Amino acid sequence: MSKILIGLCAFVMLTITPAVHADTVIITSGSYTTSGIFGGAFYTFTGSGFSLTASGPGGSSQVRNCITCLSGQTVGASTSILGQGLGSGIVTINGVSQPVFLLGTLNLSDGSFTLPAVTTNPTFTASFNLSGSIFGCPLAQAPFCVEGFNSVFSTQLSGSGGVVVHLLFSGLNANGQSIFSFGSITYTIENPLPEPLTITLLASGLIGLAAKIRRSHKKAQKSTKIQL
Repeated sequence: MSKILIGLCAFVMLTITPAVHADTVIITSGSYTTSGIFGGAFYTFTGSGFSLTASGPGGSSQVRNCITCLSGQTVGASTSILGQGLGSGIVTINGVSQPVFLLGTLNLSDGSFTLPAVTTNPTFTASFNLSGSIFGCPLAQAPFCVEGFNSVFSTQLSGSGGVVVHLLFSGLNANGQSIFSFGSITYTIENPLPEPLTITLLASGLIGLAAKIRRSHKKAQKSTKIQL
C-alpha cells in the first residue's frame, strides 16, 4: 500500500507544473474583440514579462444582447467574462510559452450610451478599465483545472484604453423607432502615462529649471563683482 501511495505522489509531482504567482500585471497593449451575437471572443494582452493570446465564448454585456434594441434605449458596453468564457490560448511568462486552459474573471468596465434615431449603422466610442483575476492550467488537465493545484500561472490584471462599438441598423418598427442589432465590440488597451509618474517628471523638470536659473544668477553676480 505504501508503495502505491509513493508512486501516486511521484506521479503528481512529475505531471503538475508549479504555478507561477505574480503581482498585478499592468497590461500595456492588446485588445479584446467580439463580433456577432453568437460569435466568440479573441483577445491578446501584453505586460511586463507576460503575454496572453486566447479565444473563447466571451462574456456578457447589454450591447452584445442587442437583437432588437430601439432608438432612445440606453445600453451599456461593459463586458464581464467568467470561468470557461475565457477559453484557452498561449501564455508566455518571462519568455517561456505554454498552451493553457483559462479560468477566472475579467471585467471590461465602460459607461452607457443612448441609441440614436438614425437609419445607418451607428458607432460609439468611450474609455474603459480592465481588471480581473485569471489563472491557467495545461490543456491536458483542463477538466480538472484548480488554482494553486495544477495551475501554471495565476495573476491579477489591470489596464485601460478605448472601446469601439458597432451596431447594425435593421429597420423601423411601427412607432418609427430605429431597430439595431449587435455588430461588434473592440476594447483596445493603451498605455497612458501614470499620473504619479507625470507629477514626478514635472517636479524633476521644475527642479532642474530652478537649478539652471540659480546658476545663471550666480554667474551674473560674479561677473558684476569682477567688473566693479
